[in-house]
Amino acid sequence: MLRTVATTKNSKGFTLIEIIVSLGLLSLILTATFAMVSIAEKAYKREDFRLYAQQNVRQAFLWLSSALRQARIVEVISENEIKITTAAGEQIIFYFQNGVLYRKRNAGTNPIAELSDLKFIQSTNDYIEMLLSVSVPFEKLTIKTKVTPFGTWIK
Repeated sequence: MLRTVATTKNSKGFTLIEIIVSLGLLSLILTATFAMVSIAEKAYKREDFRLYAQQNVRQAFLWLSSALRQARIVEVISENEIKITTAAGEQIIFYFQNGVLYRKRNAGTNPIAELSDLKFIQSTNDYIEMLLSVSVPFEKLTIKTKVTPFGTWIK
């Protein structure tokens, strides 16, 4: 007895070559996707660090400029330290030590901001020059300003 085998043209399933090609394409797509996610994560971390540094410089600038503008007497003790006497006679000392700007008032000392550098320069023209800077990778953010203590005008 002869047995005949029926072959059909519409066999269900994939061939081995089709599966290998589709897995290769899928791996290329996943590799590209993970590479883009990694690049985006690095950019996010870099910009987050930069934003943190900018906020520190801004915070220090606001504290110092407002205190200097309201001061009755300003005395630059050193490049990194300034003594302010308010209209009420209260003494506030701002000083820069180990990368941190501190404010000493009454019996307490509070950290204000993290900076790379801070310099006070007292001029003969009744203003104080401030130079605040912070370093971020590949860049240095600097604010340089002159502040006139208006409290010295009020007698």
